[in-house]
Amino acid sequence: MDSGGSAKITLDQASFKALASDVRVGILKRLDVRRETVTDLSNLLSLSKPTLLEHLEKLQSAGLVKRVDEGRKWIYYELSDKGRKILHPERVAITLVLGLAVTLAAIGAFLVISASYGGLTAAPVFNASAPAAQAPSTWGGPVGLAVLAFTLSVASGLVALALRFVGQRRRAQFFEQLGVA
Repeated sequence: MDSGGSAKITLDQASFKALASDVRVGILKRLDVRRETVTDLSNLLSLSKPTLLEHLEKLQSAGLVKRVDEGRKWIYYELSDKGRKILHPERVAITLVLGLAVTLAAIGAFLVISASYGGLTAAPVFNASAPAAQAPSTWGGPVGLAVLAFTLSVASGLVALALRFVGQRRRAQFFEQLGVA
């Protein structure tokens, strides 16, 4: 089920069978918005409760949906982690790229603070043919590294935004291929 890119969504047999029904895909999309009770889902999808419970059982046995009983009056159904990963595979990549952006920003901030307190200095390069009063370059030292770290941090943030956009398009194409718009 590749929608044009090189990354594919890998499904086990139970998940694939669960996604083979338009009704079950509709249930997943509904539960992607928020958790629901059987009564709410029955009304939203215009299905009888026994029919809906049969579909929920198949989704639950595939590990895409979980039943949440908090000991109160209502029992809710919500997406499991596996269900979320199938519906939103781009979120893992976005999390990794945003983590990289934060790490690079922290490194850049550390280098700028260290340079301002004189903790880090660039080692002077000895050049026998240069005049004795050569001023050290600040771009080769910690300030240059900090600028590079901040630049990479911004680039990582932009990549995360691009991944989110591409992921949303891939998700829409995925559901189109399943026949559910």
